Amino acid sequence: MTDTTPPEGNKNHNPDAPTEHIYDDANPEPTTVADPSKTVDEPVREPVAETSTPEPAYVPGEPIDYEPATPVTVNASEAQTEKVERLTAEPTPAEVARDEAVAEQKNYTPTYVPTPAAATVPAAAAQPTVQPPVQQQTQQFSQSPVYVTAPTPPKTLGNRAAGILIGLIATAVFALVYAVIAFFISAANAANVADATARFTDFLVLPVYYVPVIFFFLAFALLVAVLNRAGWWAYVLGGFLVAVVVYFSYIGGALLAVQAWNLTPAEAARFVSTQWLNPGAIAAAVVAREVPIWFGAWIARRGRSITAKNIAAKAEYERQLAEGPQLARPV
Repeated sequence: MTDTTPPEGNKNHNPDAPTEHIYDDANPEPTTVADPSKTVDEPVREPVAETSTPEPAYVPGEPIDYEPATPVTVNASEAQTEKVERLTAEPTPAEVARDEAVAEQKNYTPTYVPTPAAATVPAAAAQPTVQPPVQQQTQQFSQSPVYVTAPTPPKTLGNRAAGILIGLIATAVFALVYAVIAFFISAANAANVADATARFTDFLVLPVYYVPVIFFFLAFALLVAVLNRAGWWAYVLGGFLVAVVVYFSYIGGALLAVQAWNLTPAEAARFVSTQWLNPGAIAAAVVAREVPIWFGAWIARRGRSITAKNIAAKAEYERQLAEGPQLARPV
């Protein structure tokens, strides 16, 4: 028989492994043909001893990390021997487990397990609600109205009301001065003080006293209404008109005192002619001439201050007009 022992490079290092014949085309050797009539016993394969290298434990679900083996330089004959051994050797349990883990990793499909709270939600509520796309809306601001305020023309202040009130005070002064002068006129013709007092008290209730007082107030108030904010010189000249009104009012009061409606026209004319130079009429006219001059100065001074205020207000109004309209927002 021919020695079937492989050369040193192709020798099987496992002594328990069955001997295989490797033919080398480069160095053919004569072989002996077996007798076909004889029964050839099949070689008994012995289990390959497991290597003592520990395999890393595999955890399902984690990626398998294959560490590159340390490169070993072998010749061609040894590589062929190892290839034959790998093809003929049975896989180890660690390799089987590793292959199963790889297969499970490839066929793994994640399974959703709902939580107890989610499991109780009805099917209609569990379905996702598709929200329509939100369109970005541009916030629109309503424009607030803008008001243009024009300057208000100033109101012209007058001096009439205050002048008439001052005229009341002037009337009281006129009545007092006129009464004092009338007392002295009555005392001049009286025999004693008692007679003068009696005549004076009778004079106070006669129309020749209160009628001139009433007409003085009316005439002076009319003068103030006409002059308004005029200067003092206007009241000096206006006092003559007041005196004329008071003088004729005294003659009218005398006619009322003698009840002229009971007299004939000739008698009434004769009575009026006796009153033109009556001391009472002259005294009333003189007092009515002086009082407007005194109180006219007061009224005129106040009129000047009011005139200055009106001028300042008008100047401010013209300044606002020159600046133009002012913008104002509603409160």
